[in-house]
Amino acid sequence: MAALVQLPYEATVKLALASLERNHLPDVVIRRLTRLLLAARLRSGYKPSVHLQLSDLLRFINSLKEMPIAIKTDEPKAQNYELPTSFFNLVLGQNFKYSCCYFEKSSSTLEEAEKAMLEMYCEKSKLEDGQTVLDVGCGWGSLSLYIAQKYKNCKVTGICNSSTQKDHIDQRCRELGVENVEIIVANISTFEVERSFHRIYSIGMFEVCNIKNFDFDQTNYIRIGSLLE
Repeated sequence: MAALVQLPYEATVKLALASLERNHLPDVVIRRLTRLLLAARLRSGYKPSVHLQLSDLLRFINSLKEMPIAIKTDEPKAQNYELPTSFFNLVLGQNFKYSCCYFEKSSSTLEEAEKAMLEMYCEKSKLEDGQTVLDVGCGWGSLSLYIAQKYKNCKVTGICNSSTQKDHIDQRCRELGVENVEIIVANISTFEVERSFHRIYSIGMFEVCNIKNFDFDQTNYIRIGSLLE
């Protein structure tokens, strides 16, 4: 019965999203649908007692531990990460930052906002020149290249899941004369590395992964006294 209910729901959601992407829905409908979806999400997570709430949460956590670290990665990869680099030249800033930027002022340019956020990562993680760095889900290399240029004695290893991204970063390294960056194309769900790092960054990736064995796996990568950002 649940499966029968789920099918029309998924079909309706797909239809609504398709209409939204084509700008066929008026603003009043979008607002109404947004409120309905938010209300449904709140109801699904609410239980009548604290004990039931905790039990439901623990059951959810245990279910995540039985799942792969990331699921259904092929479709997003094809839709985003394997697109021609020329497309991202049009929509991203000079640093090719594919995640949030920090606009310190209302007059800040995109390039200034990119740099401000990249600098914030380094400051908050107390990165020092000469340390080893792992950039998990490095995208088009904004952070890896920023660190490599500013901290010339750091050794930066970036992990991405796209040969297009690696080709772009390798090309930028040649153009900038950067030699302290290594880019690895790998699936984070199965990736293993035999060395540890002083700093590990994962910008805009943890939210699309679950917590399976994360409390264990990170100990394989982090040196004593190091930080995970």
